[in-house]
Amino acid sequence: MSADLKSLEYHSSMADNTPNNSPVNLLSLDGGGICGVSQLIILNEIMKCLQAKKQLTEVPKPYKYFHLIGGSGTGGLNAIMLGQLKMSTEDALCNYKKLATVVFSSDNHKLFYQDGKFKASTLEAEIKEIVKHSCVGYTGDELLLNPGAGKDSIGNVFVCAKTNANLESPQRFQTYGGLPNQGPDCKIWEAGRATTATATIFKTIMIVGLGGISSSYIDAGLGHNNPSKEVREEVMQLFGSDCPVGVFLSIGTGHPGPNGFQQPKGMEKILSVKLMETVTNIAADCESVSIDFAR
Repeated sequence: MSADLKSLEYHSSMADNTPNNSPVNLLSLDGGGICGVSQLIILNEIMKCLQAKKQLTEVPKPYKYFHLIGGSGTGGLNAIMLGQLKMSTEDALCNYKKLATVVFSSDNHKLFYQDGKFKASTLEAEIKEIVKHSCVGYTGDELLLNPGAGKDSIGNVFVCAKTNANLESPQRFQTYGGLPNQGPDCKIWEAGRATTATATIFKTIMIVGLGGISSSYIDAGLGHNNPSKEVREEVMQLFGSDCPVGVFLSIGTGHPGPNGFQQPKGMEKILSVKLMETVTNIAADCESVSIDFAR
């Protein structure tokens, strides 16, 4: 972590623009359900360290230091708040805690688990509120695609989700355009909703894509909960395959341990086997990607 901090501090002055062959700083945020708050806490501490090192009057915002931020699941929602909505880590923490408190409350819990344990409409409403209050004049229905975003800007964002028709490869929803793998031209809240549509937790979301074709989206948790590989691929398409990397910071939501799961109770036993297998595979996937990159 200390080496990454020194490198980020050194390359931070280069985050204002990205001329040819200048290093780019990259941030990858794992999915992790409600545990996504932990990565915001970690990133907040990193930004506070930068504040002290550079003797700044306030905690710097991540979008000013990272050229590309990629996220999956709740990490995708965090990426949107930090990059697209240009929030400080402290503001993102406040918004995340509020959303989690409302969305995962007993009042939002479904009596029956058809189409997920919690009401997706509440999640949609909370994401819209976050977007609406992030900037004066916003309504909550702003588009994800930012005309000013791209290789010559900072704070570019993409989030991962999957269609029911293709569970092998994730679809990337980007704030920038002009790429061969361009995602749907959707609203910010739709991208946030798609990347957090965890199976058994929330129902899927229908989004109109290219050619007016609607697709059903779920989160990219199983197989792509750690989006580091996607960040690496995306940066080559956006900035070029020969673009040097200044910092590549990947933050998870906790190390998978042997005692991380509790015995299911009541109706949860109906879904327990499938859910346990899914969660275990997601945790193993994040860890394997992390190990690959460490090598």
